[in-house]
Amino acid sequence: MENGSNAMAVGAPAARYEQIAEQVRDSIRSGDLAVGRSLDSEAALALSFGVAPGTVREALRLLVAEGTLSGRRGARKSVLRIPRPPVAQEEFRSFAQWATAHDRTPDGLVIEQEWEIAGEETARAITVDPRSRVLRVVRVRSLDGERVMVERTRYPEWLGELVEAMPADLESVTRELADVHGVVFAGADHVFSAAVCGQQDAMLLGVSRGRPLLRHLRVTRSPSGQPLEVSEDRYLANILTVAISNGRNTNPISWLPADESDWL
Repeated sequence: MENGSNAMAVGAPAARYEQIAEQVRDSIRSGDLAVGRSLDSEAALALSFGVAPGTVREALRLLVAEGTLSGRRGARKSVLRIPRPPVAQEEFRSFAQWATAHDRTPDGLVIEQEWEIAGEETARAITVDPRSRVLRVVRVRSLDGERVMVERTRYPEWLGELVEAMPADLESVTRELADVHGVVFAGADHVFSAAVCGQQDAMLLGVSRGRPLLRHLRVTRSPSGQPLEVSEDRYLANILTVAISNGRNTNPISWLPADESDWL
């Protein structure tokens, strides 16, 4: 493999181990490294890339974690699969950003907005006092003019005060919070399950009761790990597909009982 670095995404320069990981991905995508082939030793790779062995080790660890490479610690890594194409970095954090990344036109409308007492479950999710106020917002989300999802989100009081003042038809609350208020949604925990369309969802989505829905529970966090929102989103079943890569040495999937409530 050739020494050097490829152009990375626009923004802050990538760390050297991230650049090396991307070069390995490119070699796999181009066919220079075929699926099933073993990579050179860490020492040989370090010499080839002109870096310390520890830098190569971090790159390989990243590729194993994402499911591109397979291999035990201390053993040579082998190519497990062709890396999936890069996705928009904000894709999993915001419905509007996900839609825009897929060349769809997102829209949204607040149907209900009210302050309520957090209670134990919400308080645990967003790390607030159970007696504190949270803002509960119900939005209907659309793609290309068609209603596809009902979003029920709760915000801690300090953030709810910002969201409450926003227009009811704002396309992206996430983008508004970042651009205007400097509140960055940096990561999230997700749980997906099946649900049956109830009376309110049927009315808001314009479909019949009993229709299957994809239920998406999420807690979104700031760069420091502070919970910013907890939300339950219900999509029409033909709208969204969830794709996850795993392997013998890495498994980002957690299988939970259907009635599991302690998922945080």
